[in-house]
Formats: sequence, C-alpha cells, structure tokens
Amino acid sequence: MRWLVYLGIAAKALSAHKLRSLLTVLSITIGAFAIVLMTSLAEGGLLTLSRGIEDLGGARLILIAPKEPVRAERKKTMYTTGFTREDRDRLALGVPHVVEHALYAGLGTRDVTSDEGKEDRTHLVAADSRFFDVFRMSVARGRAFFDEEDRRRARVCIAGPKLAARLWRGDPIGRTVTVGALRCRVIGVLAQSDRLGVNFGFDWVDVLVAPIDTVADVDDAVDDASLIVIKTDDPRNNDPVKRILNALLVERHHGVDDFTLLDFSGIMQKFEAVFSMMKAIVGLIAGVALLIGGVGVMNMMLVSVSERVREIGIRKALGAAPFDISAQFLCEAALLSGFGGVLGVLGGALAAELASALIHRFVPSWVGAVSTAAVVAALLVSSGVGVVFGWLPARRAGRLDPVAAMRR
Repeated sequence: MRWLVYLGIAAKALSAHKLRSLLTVLSITIGAFAIVLMTSLAEGGLLTLSRGIEDLGGARLILIAPKEPVRAERKKTMYTTGFTREDRDRLALGVPHVVEHALYAGLGTRDVTSDEGKEDRTHLVAADSRFFDVFRMSVARGRAFFDEEDRRRARVCIAGPKLAARLWRGDPIGRTVTVGALRCRVIGVLAQSDRLGVNFGFDWVDVLVAPIDTVADVDDAVDDASLIVIKTDDPRNNDPVKRILNALLVERHHGVDDFTLLDFSGIMQKFEAVFSMMKAIVGLIAGVALLIGGVGVMNMMLVSVSERVREIGIRKALGAAPFDISAQFLCEAALLSGFGGVLGVLGGALAAELASALIHRFVPSWVGAVSTAAVVAALLVSSGVGVVFGWLPARRAGRLDPVAAMRR
C-alpha cells in the first residue's frame, strides 16, 4: 500500500513538469524501440536463412565436393577424377540412413542465346533428374527431364523464371536456347523460389538446368565441378553415414584424398552460434541508447531534487523518514523509465511488423518476427535503468538536512 502512495505522489510530481517528463520518457522510449526493432529484424534474418536451408534438408545434408589432394597426388592417374553417376549410386544405394541423393555441377555464369536472337548471361547447372527433388525445385510449367533422357544425352533443359522472362516474349516451352556448344530445347520452367542467403553455386530463379551427361559431352568442366548431395533421415545419423561414405570414396579413389565431406549439421550449429552472437551485438549497440536515456533520467531527477529542496525539508519536519523521501524520488525515476520502456517496446514491435511486411513485398521468403527475448530484455533493462540512475538523486534527497532545506 505504501508503494502505491509513493507512485501516486510521483505521478503528480511528474505531471507538474509535463514537457520535461515527456523528453525524458522519449529518451528511454528510443532505446527500448531500437532494441526491439533491431533484434527482431536480426531474428527475422536468421529465421529466413534457417527456413531456406531447412527446406533443402538443413542439418540432414552432406555435401561431397572435390578438392586438391594433400597426399598421393600421382595416384590420380590411376582412376577417373571427379564424381560420376556410378559414384553417386555406389555411395547412396545400400548405405543406411540415406533417403535422397543427387549429382550436379554448378558451372558458373555462361552466355546464352535464345532462338529469338536474344543474348543474356545466366547460371548453368548440369544435373541428374534427382536434382529437382533434392533441392525442392518445383516446375511451374512443362516438366523436368527424366533419368532416361539424361542417360541417352537428350538435348533438353529447364529454365528459371527470370531467365525465361528475359529470353522469350511468349511461352518458352518448346523453344530452344544455345549455351556454348550446347543447343537444347526448353521442356520446363521452374517455379518462383527465393531462398535468401542460401547459395549452392547457382541462382534459384536465374538458371538453366540441363542433363549432366548431356552437358559433359560438350563441356569438360563438368567432371571437375561435379558434387554429390546426400540427405540422411536424421542429423544424428550423419556421423555413421560420413564414415561409410569416406571409406567407399577412399577405396574408389585408391587412397587419394581429393574429396571433402561437408556436414551441414555442424555448419548449422556454427551458423546459429554466429547469428546469436550477432543478435547480442545488435542488442548491445541498441542498448547504448538506453544508457543515454538513463543519464537523462538522472539529470532530470537531480534537477527535480534541487528544485524541491524546501518541499523535502517540510516533509521531513512533518515526520517523513529519509527512506520515504528516497522511495518517492526512486518511484519517479522508475515511473519515467518504465513508461518509456513500455512505449518503446510497443513501438518497436509495431515497427518490426511493418518492416517485415515491407521486406516481404520485395523478398517473399522473408520470415517476419518480433523477438520475445528483446521485448523482455527491453522492459527489464529500461526499468532497471530508471532504478540505477535514479538511485543517486533519491539518496541525495533522503540525506538532506531538514533545517537547512527549509531555509533555502
């Protein structure tokens, strides 16, 4: 009950100086607003990247990529370098816990020419028929090519939606496109897919995908650039799968370590740790504004104490204890910072929602979020700032001598 009385007195004292109180509240509001908004946007970025990777399998992915051997380099002449369809099947079939696999080669950006004579540049990918399922790339129009078409070197291809829009004025299905020595017929157009920040060596919508054996016949770079993607049934099974894959690869490559296994379960853990650290840094930077607001609270309370010295002396003469005086001024500081914190949190949450909606218009894959941790932290810190920075003025008011105070 006593604290309710203190709060009532504090509210009356603050309302007597509305403009000064409003400016002090505003300084706290800006700090809490910055914490919630910046941390929420950082969390939205993390969720967007995580969802993009999780759509592909996330921590269940294992990528087998070529690399320069460290030892036994001369043995490379004893076998065919790179990865082939036979490697893919040998590594995937019969290996426990493997649910999906694909073979592809990202060949970088290449010049392309349509049958209408339009020239452009796009990412060229040579892939097997499983590529579209593994990477969750759906076809909006037409169809994907089959494994049988890949084996017989059919000259067909799938165009990304951006590439198709640039090269042809009408329906691209059935039209032809030339890339280097390859001339292929478009049998499908990929659906719009925007995976922000997820990069496997090609653009998700500005790309031309052709059968890997077809491209290998006209481009020697396919053999050295081929990658094998393995997807397990559970991240906990990645380690035993990697050991089996490594043994099979060592045997096939005669002991030459010209390959590397990239386990996305470990990559995802490091990725989340880095982003958590970034969120903390963003929150700390935004929290500086709260500290500045706290200095404003202290300054206002010191001015308030100096202006109300005579009032403090009268109250003490009437029997008010030093604790009562200190508690009143502490309540004023806490009321200022607490109210500013609530306004800042509400404003930051609203701004985060509006910013997410705006970003989503340009980046459809964006996942909006309001960080609950940031909301709680902003409320606690803003209230704590008021108590900490209001303690010195409150202590000073409580220790004033009543006789000396009444003379001023």
